[in-house]
Amino acid sequence: MREAAQRVGRSEETIRRWIWAGKLPAVKRGHLYYVEVSRLDALVVEVVGLSDYHPPKPSYTLSDWVADVRAWKGSLDSPSLSSAADLVAEDRWARGERHVDGFDAGH
Repeated sequence: MREAAQRVGRSEETIRRWIWAGKLPAVKRGHLYYVEVSRLDALVVEVVGLSDYHPPKPSYTLSDWVADVRAWKGSLDSPSLSSAADLVAEDRWARGERHVDGFDAGH
């Protein structure tokens, strides 16, 4: 509720009313409601009539996430493995199974 209300400049109670009235589809899990951002934005523009509304741009982009993942992977102590076969071989090597299926699992 809080995030949705902040996004569109309305109160949390207003967001709840929109959900209860059926104007804003939502899924309730536990005590939290989840709404699709695109539906929320569309409701603000169409139902409320804020034609000059422009949704905020995300501060954390996909390219930021990719850069963070690459940095994280670079900081790992283990060698980078290139395939699922490499992962299986590494696991077998770690468990002491040096020669499996005709290949040396460590090389």
